[in-house]
Amino acid sequence: MKRYPRYDGMDGIKGFALIGIIWYHLSQRTLPGGFIGVDVFFVVSGFLLTTSLLRERERTGRIAVGRFYVRRLARLWPGMAFMIAAATSLGFLIDHDALVGMPAKSLAAVVFGSNWYEIASGGSYFAMTSPQLLRHLWFVALLAQAIVLLPLIVALLGRIRAAAARIGVAVALAALSAAGMWILYRPGDDPTRVYFGTDTHCFGLLLGMALAFAVHRHETAGSPASQPVRAAAPWLSTAALIGLILLMPRIDQNESAFRGGLVLAAVLTVALIAGSIAEGSWMPSLFLWRPLALLGKYSYGIYLWHWPLYLLVQLLFPQLRGRYVWVVYLLTLALSVAMAALSWWMAERPVSALVSRTRLHRASDQPSAGGHPRTVSSVGSIPASAPVPEGPFASQSMPAYRPAGQAMRMPAAGARAFAVPAWLRALVTVPVVVLAVTGFAFGLMAAPAKSSVQAMLERNQSALDGQRQQRTADAATAAEAKKRAKEEAERRAKAKAEAERNLTGDQITVIGDSVTVGASPALQSLLPGIVIDAQVSRAVTTAPDIVAQMKVEGQLRRYVVVSLNTNSAATVDEFGQIADAAGDGHILVIVNGYGDRSWIPVANQAAADYVRAHPTTSMLVDWSTAIGAHPEMLSSDGIHPEPDGQNLYAATIKDTITSWIAARPPVGDQPDDAGDHRNG
Repeated sequence: MKRYPRYDGMDGIKGFALIGIIWYHLSQRTLPGGFIGVDVFFVVSGFLLTTSLLRERERTGRIAVGRFYVRRLARLWPGMAFMIAAATSLGFLIDHDALVGMPAKSLAAVVFGSNWYEIASGGSYFAMTSPQLLRHLWFVALLAQAIVLLPLIVALLGRIRAAAARIGVAVALAALSAAGMWILYRPGDDPTRVYFGTDTHCFGLLLGMALAFAVHRHETAGSPASQPVRAAAPWLSTAALIGLILLMPRIDQNESAFRGGLVLAAVLTVALIAGSIAEGSWMPSLFLWRPLALLGKYSYGIYLWHWPLYLLVQLLFPQLRGRYVWVVYLLTLALSVAMAALSWWMAERPVSALVSRTRLHRASDQPSAGGHPRTVSSVGSIPASAPVPEGPFASQSMPAYRPAGQAMRMPAAGARAFAVPAWLRALVTVPVVVLAVTGFAFGLMAAPAKSSVQAMLERNQSALDGQRQQRTADAATAAEAKKRAKEEAERRAKAKAEAERNLTGDQITVIGDSVTVGASPALQSLLPGIVIDAQVSRAVTTAPDIVAQMKVEGQLRRYVVVSLNTNSAATVDEFGQIADAAGDGHILVIVNGYGDRSWIPVANQAAADYVRAHPTTSMLVDWSTAIGAHPEMLSSDGIHPEPDGQNLYAATIKDTITSWIAARPPVGDQPDDAGDHRNG
């Protein structure tokens, strides 16, 4: 009977892929491309499943599709069903937001349709508005769909006589799938359709299938690989591993992944596997490192549990987010391993053992290729030609070859070295299953249609919609107001233009400090005939007397510009005294100050308060804002302007006066300004 090689190191490859996936889920920021671990799994799956099918067909002349489906279902379904029930129960106890849409999502999951359900319902793998405990089961669904299709594809390709043609067709199908992802992906749109779609994300499985056809062709040929190929294979595998490691931090949820990155990851995985299984390769020794191999051996259970536990731990301990998120990571990893072990011991292993015993019993009753019944010895030996375990989650830790004539031995009575009394298993399993199923039922009944966040958003959206309707109802009024505002703006623009033409220095008196002294040439240039009385270190308190004296001398024009906020604090009352000194018929123009002196903000606030109280007889020149936007126009002391700043100072004063004039209503509509300048 033909003996087939065992492929050491597959568990390690799966462990490596799982590390990338979990790292991505827990800390996407630090490993944005860790999700390519999924594509590593897909290639491994396609390779192992196809290899198993090819060897079965070679041994028996046919593929027992029904038994193949049962074996795979027995491997995938029990652990997933237990996880769904337990996670739903925990969500019921911790936070009902985690149960949004759970009835439909759990149904889609147990029939292996999560990926298409998420696509149809508008779900997203890359964005989340509520905790989605079953979001990660899209991968299990896509894998299960591939398991359904692979035997059919293998059977169809088996009709092609030329081995190279079979490989070529598998590669062509993979290229077609990759092209579908490339074409359907739209930059800026959510990529869930191309990422979850079986049609657009099966290229990894198909490339794994192509590799299986190539390897099987080599095995059946019976000729060893050439020395150059054997020498190059481990180096190829090493380079592929390095390539995958370098790829993970360099791609993201964008074109880098969906237009080439994921396909590149799949191709590198093909090279990694091919170089690892080559005779004489050193790569299996790396992937047989026990921690990595164990992680890969139990990768299915850990994958199932890590995501819902990560969400539930965050919901249970929200105070750990942020600074103590590493505690969340540790709890998630520890609980994932514990629950995966419990699930394997309580559900997955017993079901798998039952299916295996059924297979062995049937095998003992069926004639072999030579016409003799296949027998199972008292110690449970099976033919040495037993196929590799099918799928990405089966252990690959068995030796590469068995000596001729020696059967592979299985421990008696289903591994009695690790056997647990049936009563003890039942004592643990029954209560756990009852609690999980009960909690699952309660969870489904309590599952909200929307999370609390979604409900809040909808309430707020409803309020906004009401406001929008009110705005629509007021549209006519708003349109009329807009029309009036436009007319007023046009009037002001014309008035401002007229004011700019008519305003001259003959209408302005400036009383200022050193800033005004510095800017006096610019003022005189822009406003010829202006009267300037400025002195270094002058304060606001000196202004009333100066104004009174200039009024007596006939030097006080209509617009009295006071620019004294730089050297001292000021009060509203002090500005009122200046206005009183000026008297009726004069407009007080207050220039606020700019600088790092502590009193300047106080003086500026007083100026603003005064102008706000006397809008018809005063105005504020916002020098602070104007020069604050151009600090490069100031000298080294940060207060006095350079030539460009001096021009800005003069222009700001003129613009403020003309804008104030333009804002005044037409002459016939103006109110009596008498007395408005007075304090209080």
